[in-house]
Amino acid sequence: MTLVITTCTNRKRQSVTGELRICTLPSAHLADLAAEWGDRLSSAEVRFPAHEIYGGRGFQEARSVARELNAQLLVVSAGLGLIDASSEVPPYACTILTNAPDSVASRVDGAFSSSRWWASLVSASPFSVDFWELVNRQDGMILCALSDAYLEMIADDLLALPEVTRARLRLFTRAPIERIANALRQFVMPYDDRLNGPDSPISGTLSDFAGRALRHFASEILVGDHRRSLTEHTALVTAALAGWRLPEKAVRIRLEDREILELMRAHWRGCGGIPLRRLRNEFNVACEQGRYARLASAIRSEQV
Repeated sequence: MTLVITTCTNRKRQSVTGELRICTLPSAHLADLAAEWGDRLSSAEVRFPAHEIYGGRGFQEARSVARELNAQLLVVSAGLGLIDASSEVPPYACTILTNAPDSVASRVDGAFSSSRWWASLVSASPFSVDFWELVNRQDGMILCALSDAYLEMIADDLLALPEVTRARLRLFTRAPIERIANALRQFVMPYDDRLNGPDSPISGTLSDFAGRALRHFASEILVGDHRRSLTEHTALVTAALAGWRLPEKAVRIRLEDREILELMRAHWRGCGGIPLRRLRNEFNVACEQGRYARLASAIRSEQV
C-alpha cells in the first residue's frame, strides 16, 4: 500500500461556521489553544468526507494520483491534524500562514512555532490519525506533495522515521532547498520551474506546483514499477526535465484591489467569470491566488 500525503487548502467547498474559525478563539498559550480547538472540533455536528471539503487543483491532483495508485490519501491539515481523506470531518478555517484572517499564530500568546502547534494539534484533534502506525503497517512508497510551510510543520515527524522507512519517502515541493532539513533534502524530487515552462505538459501556478509534480512522477516515472531506488527516481526525474525550457519571466502590472475588481466586473458577465490564469496572462495583472479568491468571492456576492 502506497501513502499519498498532501496539503490542505484554504479553499473550502463547504460552508464554515463561526465556531470553527480559529479567529473566534480567545488568545491563549499554544497548548491551551489546541485543547480548546479540539473541543470545538469534537462538538461539531455537521461533517463531510474530507475530499468533499477541499478545493483547488493541487488537492485534486493528489486525489487523482491516489486513486490511480490504489493508495491511501492523507491530508496535512493545520486545523485537523493528519487525516484520511475519506474521513468525515467538519469544515473549518485555520491556517499556519501568518497573513491570513484565520491564522493560528494570531491567537497564540507568546512565540509561535508551526511544529509545536502540530504536535499539540495531533494530540487534541479527534480526527487526526497516527502517522507512525500508518507507515509501519505498510511497506509501499510515501509520496508527499507539500507546500513549504506545511513541510516545515511536519518535518519532525518525517525526521523521526527510521532510516529504512525514510528510504521510501519521496517529497514534492517548491520549497527552497535551504529551508528543508538537511536529512530530508535527498528525498526531494528535482522538479523546478521548468514544470511551468513551454515544454511542460502539466503547467500551472505556484500553489499547485507540488500536486502537479506528484502527478508527473506518478504518470511518467513510476509507471507501475515501485521498486526503483531513490537514486534511480532522482535520475529519471532529472532526465525527464532535461530538455524542458524555463518559463519566460512575466513582468505583470500591480493594481489596487478596487482596480482589479473593476476589471473583473467588466469581464464577468457573459464570460463565465474571469479565471486567475486569464487575469494574469491576458490582462498581465499580478495577483496571487488567495487575493484572487477573496476578490472573486466579492464579485460573486454582488451577482446574487
